[in-house]
Amino acid sequence: MLKGFGAYPAVIDQEITKYAPFVSTTKILMALQKAGIGRETAHSIIKEHAVSLALDMRTGGNSQTLYERLANDDRVSMSAEELKDIANRPLELVGLAPEQARAFGRKVDAIVAKYPKAAAYKGGAVL
Repeated sequence: MLKGFGAYPAVIDQEITKYAPFVSTTKILMALQKAGIGRETAHSIIKEHAVSLALDMRTGGNSQTLYERLANDDRVSMSAEELKDIANRPLELVGLAPEQARAFGRKVDAIVAKYPKAAAYKGGAVL
């Protein structure tokens, strides 16, 4: 089923860099709270800058990162580097995905072991 599937690490890294700030907003929210900003205020600040960034990504506008935008906001007392460090471990953001993928792999292995002829099937070209 996955024959011909290509995983391109450089493209994956680009996508992670591009979207990790959006995925890590909960961690940023908690850090801003620890820095003394109320939850609702922190949420509002993050939402304002995240929405602005998303719109700019679509239109080619302001090229600042979410971290830079937040750090340049007078209401935020953290630097862009501090904010980036909070989100710099994207695998902490995937929850149970690694274990779910391993469990799925084990199920596939069991099915392949039970039906080896079906697992050896080679389909024709789709297009």
